[in-house]
Amino acid sequence: MRYLPLLLLCLPLPALALDYQVEIDAPLLLQPLLEENLDLVQLRADDTLQERDLAAMLETTPGEVKTLLETEGYFAPEVRVRRDANRVRVSVRPGLPVTVTQVTLQYRGAVTQEADYARFVADAEAAWSLPQGAVFRQGDWDDSKKAALRPLLLERFPQARIAASRAEIDPASRRATLSVTIDSGPRIRYGALQVSGAQRYPESVIRGQANFSEGSDFRQQDILDYQGSLEKDSHYSGVVVAPLWEQLQDGSVPIGVTVSEVQRQKLDLGLNYSTGDGPGVRLGYEHYNLFRRGYTGSVVLDWKRDKQQLDLGLGFPRQVGGYSHAINLHASHEDSNGVLTDGRELGVFRIRQNGNVESRLGLEYVLEQEHENNVLTRDSKSLIASYGWTQRAIDNLLRPSSGYLLEAQVAATVGDLGSDTRFQRGYVRLANYWSPNWLRGTLVSRLEGGQVFAADTTEVPTSRLFKAGGVNSVRGYEYQSLGVEESDGSISGGRVLTTASVEYQYPVTQNWRAAVFVDAGDAAQSWQKLNLATAYGVGARWLSPLAPLAFDIAHGNRDKRWRWNLNLGLAF
Repeated sequence: MRYLPLLLLCLPLPALALDYQVEIDAPLLLQPLLEENLDLVQLRADDTLQERDLAAMLETTPGEVKTLLETEGYFAPEVRVRRDANRVRVSVRPGLPVTVTQVTLQYRGAVTQEADYARFVADAEAAWSLPQGAVFRQGDWDDSKKAALRPLLLERFPQARIAASRAEIDPASRRATLSVTIDSGPRIRYGALQVSGAQRYPESVIRGQANFSEGSDFRQQDILDYQGSLEKDSHYSGVVVAPLWEQLQDGSVPIGVTVSEVQRQKLDLGLNYSTGDGPGVRLGYEHYNLFRRGYTGSVVLDWKRDKQQLDLGLGFPRQVGGYSHAINLHASHEDSNGVLTDGRELGVFRIRQNGNVESRLGLEYVLEQEHENNVLTRDSKSLIASYGWTQRAIDNLLRPSSGYLLEAQVAATVGDLGSDTRFQRGYVRLANYWSPNWLRGTLVSRLEGGQVFAADTTEVPTSRLFKAGGVNSVRGYEYQSLGVEESDGSISGGRVLTTASVEYQYPVTQNWRAAVFVDAGDAAQSWQKLNLATAYGVGARWLSPLAPLAFDIAHGNRDKRWRWNLNLGLAF
C-alpha cells in the first residue's frame, strides 16, 4: 500500500475543458449566421476540446467566415481573428454584396411544343426569387432553380430535370450572371389504375374516387387529391397512391393503389352518466359492404332515462371530387316534465370533403307530435332544405393545443310545400385552442349563436328551435334545461340562442390536464329576453388514444347547484 501515492502520481490527469468566450463583431443581420455555424462557437462546450484544437480553429475560422458570407452574397469580406487570453474576437467587415445583373432561363424538350408553353415560362418567372438587381444569396439561388422546375413537375412533365445551371460570380465588380436550362422530358399521361389489397370490398369503391381517367394528362394534384379521398374513406385504414414509373411506356404511366381494409362490421357499446339525465347506453352497429357494393349501413341506439333515439343510415361510396351521398332516418321519444315529444326525420344529403372542410347539402322531412296529459298539443310537419359547412383546423385531434373548429348552418322550409309554416334558421359555432409561449397550458374558448325566423314558432319542429345547458353548452345545468319557461314549468325551445365559454387547461402529465372554466348562455324568444345563465367549475382531461375524455364538476349560479358530467371528444 505504500506505493499507492507514487502510482497515483504516475497516472495521466484528465484534461480540463477549455474555457474561452467568443465575441463576433459583424453587422447584426449576419451575426446569427456566424453564431449558429462557426465551429469556434459551436464546439466551445465540447469537454474534449484541447488547446491544439483551438489553435487549429483560429487558423480555419477566416475561411469558414468567408464561405458562410458567400451564401449571403458577400464574396470579398475582411476577416480578422484575435485571441486575448480566454477571449476570442472575430471581426468581420463584409463589404458590399454581389448583385444579379443577368438571368437566363431556358427550356428545352416537349414543353416547348405545348400550346400554353408561355404559361409555364410565366409561372416560373413569377416564382423566381433572384431577379436582376437582387442580392445574390445561395438559398435564393437554390429556391429559384426549384421554382423554375416546379410548374413542369406539377403538370404533364413530372420527369423534368435541370439540365444545366451556372452562377458566374465576379467579386471585383460585384456582379452575378445566372443561367438555368431545364429539360422537360416527355409529356406524361395516365395509364391504367392497378389496385392491390382490395379483398373485402369491390374495386369500384376505389376506382370511383379517381378524378382522372386513363389517357388524360398527368397532374401531381390529382394524385394528392386521390390519396386524400381514399384516406377519408371508412373502408380503408391505410392507402398508398403512386405512379409506377418502372412501367412507363410510350409516355403513359400506370397509377398503383395499395389499400389496407377495415373489417366489414363494427359494434360499439358506450355507457355514460350525468347529473339530471342519469345513466345512459349507446349501442352502434356498422356494416361496410351492404349489397356487396361497398354501401355503408349503420344503426345507432341512444337510451337515456327521459330520452331515447334511433338512427338508421345508408352511406354511398365517395365519388370524384370528394362527393358522397347518404340517407338517414331518425326517430326519437322524449319525456320532459310530463310533455311527451315524438319525432321522425328522413333526410337525404350530398356531402363533400375537401381538405379539412366538410360541406353538407340536405333535404329533410320532419314529423313531430307533442302530448301533454294524453292530449295532443302539437302535430307539425316540415320539408326543410339545409346547408352545413364545417372546418376543422386543429394541430392534433387527440392532443389539441392550437387551431380552431368552425361550424355554420342555414336551413329553410321549401315554401309551403309539405310544411305547416314557413321558417328560416341560422346557426354558427366556433371553438378555438390557443397555447401562447408565455403561458404554460392551453386556453380553450367557445362561442355559438343562432336564430329562427318564423311567424309562429308553435308550428316549428322543436328540434329546430334552441335550448342550452349541459355538455358543450352551459355546464352546471341539465342538458337543454335552459330555454323558454312555460306556465306549467316545462322548458320549450326558443327562437334565439347564445352561449360562450372560456377554459384554461394546465398540463399535469403527458396525458392529463387540469381545467378551470366559466360558461354562460341562454335560449329565449327574442334577444331582448335573453337572461344569461352563468356557471363555473373545474375538470380533468385525459388525452386517451381514442379522443380527449373530459370530466367536469360545475356550479350553476342560477339554481345554486353542482352538477357533473363526462364527455368524449373535442369542443364540438
